[in-house]
Amino acid sequence: MLGNSWFKKEKPFLGLTGLGGGVGSNLVAGSSVVYTEATGGTTNDYTDPSGKNYRAHIFIAPGAFTVTQVSDADGGGATVEYLVVAGGGSAGGTTKSGGGRGGAGAGGLRTNLTGHPLAGSAFPISTSPGSYTVTVGDGAAATSQTTGNKGGDSAFGPITSTGGGAGGYGPQFSPPTENDGGSGGGDYSVGPGYCGLGNTPPVSPSQGNPSGQGGDNTAGGGGGAGAAGGTGGPIGGVGGAGVQVAIAGPPTSSPVGTPGPSGNGWFAGGGGGGGSWNISPGVGGAGGAGGGGAGKGKPGYGNGDAGTTNTGGGGGGSSGSGPSGSAYSGGAGGPGIVVVRYEVA
Repeated sequence: MLGNSWFKKEKPFLGLTGLGGGVGSNLVAGSSVVYTEATGGTTNDYTDPSGKNYRAHIFIAPGAFTVTQVSDADGGGATVEYLVVAGGGSAGGTTKSGGGRGGAGAGGLRTNLTGHPLAGSAFPISTSPGSYTVTVGDGAAATSQTTGNKGGDSAFGPITSTGGGAGGYGPQFSPPTENDGGSGGGDYSVGPGYCGLGNTPPVSPSQGNPSGQGGDNTAGGGGGAGAAGGTGGPIGGVGGAGVQVAIAGPPTSSPVGTPGPSGNGWFAGGGGGGGSWNISPGVGGAGGAGGGGAGKGKPGYGNGDAGTTNTGGGGGGSSGSGPSGSAYSGGAGGPGIVVVRYEVA
């Protein structure tokens, strides 16, 4: 899905040759300042709202970020900024008369983008060694089973984000920690309820949030990078909101992520919880901003919606449609993404 048609050119691309494309020289005319150069992924050059020029390397498949030249602007060293989003979890399927299944958790999200509320520490780079392995987590596959699946982990060098937790039907999780992940997956919660835990394993700043609690025959929403999932009630719990990380392009025209409350470039929204066939209104919960799939319920019975590709969004929960109705599958998780950027001339 990541094609050149997504990109808004803010300035000419330098040496772009697609996945694994190289870059040209960044020596400033009339200046001795050397800027960072690297290869890997698909590159996008742009100018941010402050007027600074950046090159973003966008990975939607495994690869390597290889530094070929290090900036001397700060005395011979350099840093890069990153976004690492894991794959979203998938939600479970329902029997004909089953209650709603929990929305799946979004993939964990980690960034050190300057000024971002979730920014981690600086990431120094060097040319010895000059290559950093990139792993992009798969979204969990859709399933008709009662419980969903966890998403795949993503990584940039030593920075790892954990796949989103599975959504499902709480009593049948064995162990219940299948709900846990970068953000937690929700459940239907017959009997003692279990909220899927986010930020598991724990990192600081947090990579995600817990799910909501199921109730009234509807299921809890999956957690997102920016908020916990909603609690089930007359309708399925909403998916937890993701966060905006405008690292691959300007906030108004980011080539990756989804639109959200404050522009483009949103990631890691939780899946909405499934509704119910035997209470009113019984509709499914909305997916969280940042690619979370919507849950289903009456009157729009069907398979839970999938998380959006390359956002790490969690899959939406499904709902049975009554004894004479049909059984449905939970939504698949959205694959993750890794973006690395640095300033250029």
